[in-house]
Amino acid sequence: MTTITVSGPLFSSNVSALVKNATRAGMFDVASEISADVQDQLYQGHGWRTGRLRGSIAARQFADLGFEVRSGALTGEPVKYVNWVETGKRRGVQTRFPGYHMFEETWRKWNGNRRRIEQIMGAAIKRALT
Repeated sequence: MTTITVSGPLFSSNVSALVKNATRAGMFDVASEISADVQDQLYQGHGWRTGRLRGSIAARQFADLGFEVRSGALTGEPVKYVNWVETGKRRGVQTRFPGYHMFEETWRKWNGNRRRIEQIMGAAIKRALT
């Protein structure tokens, strides 16, 4: 699972419903792009055999302005081997397979990418207000 936290005046309780809805749409757009980045790291010969794991990774709203990206976000049932593909560990023990770390790599990319998050959020708010 990947969690990106943002804060600021758009997330306060006293903003208008229009701005709150626009912010929610922007957060979903950010989560969708993050989801696509995780999926893009799974390709034939690199974590993808059937496409089931790649297809299971999605963005999901879990709170008013909270979104998550994870396997099984839409169905509630993550693919059983997602942790092994991510970390290379089975039952907490490291296997010879080092793992692909697709969620970790995506987190690193997005955690330091405030500018891109602001662009996506700004575009969503602009769409809502025009």
